[in-house]
Amino acid sequence: MITDGAAMRQIQATTRDWYRITNRADTAPEVFIYGEIGWDPAGVVADDLVRDLSAIDSDEINVRINSPGGSVFGGIAIYNALRTHPAKVNVLVDSMAASIASVIAQAGDTRRMVQHSQMMIHEANGIAIGSGKEIREYASLLDKQSDLIARIFAERSGKPEAVFRALMANETFFSAEEAVETGLADEVMVPARREPDNLMVTDSTTTDSVEPEILETEEAEQPEEVVKPTRPPTDFSDLFK
Repeated sequence: MITDGAAMRQIQATTRDWYRITNRADTAPEVFIYGEIGWDPAGVVADDLVRDLSAIDSDEINVRINSPGGSVFGGIAIYNALRTHPAKVNVLVDSMAASIASVIAQAGDTRRMVQHSQMMIHEANGIAIGSGKEIREYASLLDKQSDLIARIFAERSGKPEAVFRALMANETFFSAEEAVETGLADEVMVPARREPDNLMVTDSTTTDSVEPEILETEEAEQPEEVVKPTRPPTDFSDLFK
């Protein structure tokens, strides 16, 4: 996880839960997963979300994600609940889908990353207390969870499972574009801004409209824009050969 679990739980103490579902007559139900999955001061766990999902009777469900991750088993339960739901599931990553939240994002029939959002994948981790034998068994359990997560990534991306095990071992962050390139998302959604029908250009110091002739003169006097070189996107293609 990218944040300390105890600190996240303390931050979330001011809210009731880490998800909510809206259901309106004029649009598809929306599921917001905004927080640490399966952990909440009020005792809200993944079972609650799975139960609420089963009660949705709709042709489509929109799932919006901004989460640092959380419980592996809870996340897998949510993933399976979405994959087995009869509705078409549309996933939209609003900001971050990290750790097990990146797995939940794979449940979508459509998977979109909002421009400038991110995804992070890593190996399963946890804390063990006990004898050497018990801790070795726990390490084996973590490896099995990591294999399972990599298998889901492979199934949804069409890429080899071994590639994702290597990326998970390095705790890899993807930009929206890199998530699409790697097969963990289908497309990047660039928010479309509405243009007002009648746009009046006004002077910054007055409320008077600027005469078109003055505006044209000022635009003509502007220095030529210098286009700065951009860093090329990360190329993951060699990993998939």
